Amino acid sequence: MKRSSIGLLKFYRNLPIRNKLVLVLYIQILIPLVLVGYLSYKNSESIILEKSTDYSRDILNMIQLRLNDYIDNLTVISQDLLYENKIYDVLNTTQNPDDPLSRFEYENTVNSHLKMVVISRNEIRAICIYDNNGKTYYADDNSRAAKSKDEVPYQDMLRVARMRKGKPAIFLVSKDRKVQDIYMVRLINDRDSFTELGLMVIHVKKEVLDQVYQGLTGNLQNIVILAADNGLIASRDNSDTTTLSDVMVDNLSGDMGDKIDSKAGVFVSYLTLKNIGWKIVAYVSIDQLYKDAYTLRRNIIMVCVACALLLSVITAVIALDFVNPINKLVKGMKKVQAGEGNVYVQVDREDELGFLNKAFNEMSGEIHHLVNWVYREQLTRKEAELKALQSQINPHFLFNTLEAINWMAQLHNVPEISSTVSDLSDLMEASIGRDDRLISIAEEFRYADKYISLQKRRFGDRIELIKDVHEEVVEVKIPRLLIQPLIENAVYHGIERIRGKGIVKLNAFKTEDKVSIEVIDNGAGMNRDELEQLNDRLSMDNDTYFKKLGEKKSGSIGIENVNRRIKLFYGENYGLTIESEEGNYTRAVVTVPCDINTGREGFYVQSVDNR
Repeated sequence: MKRSSIGLLKFYRNLPIRNKLVLVLYIQILIPLVLVGYLSYKNSESIILEKSTDYSRDILNMIQLRLNDYIDNLTVISQDLLYENKIYDVLNTTQNPDDPLSRFEYENTVNSHLKMVVISRNEIRAICIYDNNGKTYYADDNSRAAKSKDEVPYQDMLRVARMRKGKPAIFLVSKDRKVQDIYMVRLINDRDSFTELGLMVIHVKKEVLDQVYQGLTGNLQNIVILAADNGLIASRDNSDTTTLSDVMVDNLSGDMGDKIDSKAGVFVSYLTLKNIGWKIVAYVSIDQLYKDAYTLRRNIIMVCVACALLLSVITAVIALDFVNPINKLVKGMKKVQAGEGNVYVQVDREDELGFLNKAFNEMSGEIHHLVNWVYREQLTRKEAELKALQSQINPHFLFNTLEAINWMAQLHNVPEISSTVSDLSDLMEASIGRDDRLISIAEEFRYADKYISLQKRRFGDRIELIKDVHEEVVEVKIPRLLIQPLIENAVYHGIERIRGKGIVKLNAFKTEDKVSIEVIDNGAGMNRDELEQLNDRLSMDNDTYFKKLGEKKSGSIGIENVNRRIKLFYGENYGLTIESEEGNYTRAVVTVPCDINTGREGFYVQSVDNR
């Protein structure tokens, strides 16, 4: 998680400013817009579902009341027929007359009464009464839909009626899970002994059930009435149960409920009639239910798309207005970085970006001035100073060398002068220099050997050079004649002042990324005051040193010249330090870097031009 967050942060930081502006504006506008639109859509969806649920329950309760009234009317009709004396007398064999004419009159009277009931009640299609002797009494409305008395499933009806024990029961005849006929059946019992006298069967007009839908409005147009076994009794849209999924129909449990069947794509609300087990089911497709919500969603999407397009155009214009001046500034900076001088960026605005461009133009002009005048002038001055320092060293050294030759000539007057002059020639060659600006430490130490060889002509065995050079520094490059002036100083200001044997130690070693070169002598040394004054002058920065150069003459020209050469060449962090104890020793420590970029501007010539 942390890596992904870092990766996203890095990706964002690497984006161009134009893309960042677009992203920020999109986040600030589109996200709230989408969020508000989504919440509005979900809220409208919830409100629609809640209102549809309440409405569907009201509709179902109304249909339930109408069906209960319908059943109650049928029950009243059956009750009236049950207590009709003519019918009771016909079924009671003990009261039937024996002669056929009287019996015919009784039977004709019963049929006439049944006919009158059928004609007077619109919800009845036919009435049939069976006695225990197989005799039937029948009347219908003379329609083709009326079933004959022989087509009625008598035995099944009798079994259902007996289970109800004298109470009315609804009997349904179905085919392919669709109810074809509806009957109300009821046993007729003896009033005194409660013995079974016959069976009353009332054939109900199924189409009368359509009246329960009259006057209903709203989006719940699909209403069906299902039997206890989920067979279709009636449907408002004249469809069958295939409109609903079988899973939904089979899982309508409980007295009342509502649910969304995502598989069938419908919203279903249902109610169960407790007395007969029928279910009233109202359903509507989800698309129809959420029609208004879908319209709102479509409008929200269209608004978001329109806002995104408009925002993109506005953002592009604003981003270009911001980015173009920045790009101009970046191009100008790249030109300056590439070395072009006096770069100018066109400024046509007064805001913060305009201020940055103006400041850049001023800075570019100032840099051009510094590079072409001040900096070049400083380089020229420093190189002149460096050559001046070398010109101070070379005459001083040449004077001392010639003095040594003079001593040799006076004392010996022999061919040793030839070798002395040869050593001197090598040292003069090193002083004048050739094409190489730097030489290795090993080569510089060979010049030290030449110098000691010359001094041996004067001091003989009173002087000795001991070298300790680590292998890792022998090839490190340093300016010419950086060490020889220090050895010269050790000889003339140290060893020359003592009577015993003088030893000069020359050490070179590496510490971290620096090279240290030590020149140690066992000469006269310096007192504390002289040492402090010398180190103070050595620690000065170049500007301060050259400003005070003419104020006071110093007796340590060679040492100070070496120190200034190091600082001019390597920088103020490097140079020369002196340690000394009067009467014991003096140690000069040169510190230079291991590596130096010889291709940089300001790399100076280290010797006098030999032309």
